Amino acid sequence: MRNQDKKRMLTATVIIGFICIIMVVLAAYAAELRVENNSLINSNEALQGEIDTLSVKIKSANNIDHIEKVATGKLGMVYPSEGECVYVSDDDAPKGNFAMVIKEQAYN
Repeated sequence: MRNQDKKRMLTATVIIGFICIIMVVLAAYAAELRVENNSLINSNEALQGEIDTLSVKIKSANNIDHIEKVATGKLGMVYPSEGECVYVSDDDAPKGNFAMVIKEQAYN
């Protein structure tokens, strides 16, 4: 072989080796990105599960039956009887039992 052919072969080998090294580095970087992406997906799924759980808890806490149970059980609140209500004028007084009017409005 001639000297010039040897130089071309050496140059081609170096270039091919450099390209292979770049491909390996890029593949490793892509794998690292995939691992990070999968980690973020898993944490997003966990957070979505917490959000769903909290949404269910909020809906159950806002339920009128739950609110009434907490008000009567824990706070000792009771509906007033007819004689326990004071009105500014006779026009303000509802017809019938005030507590029943409140219950009917709450459950409708």
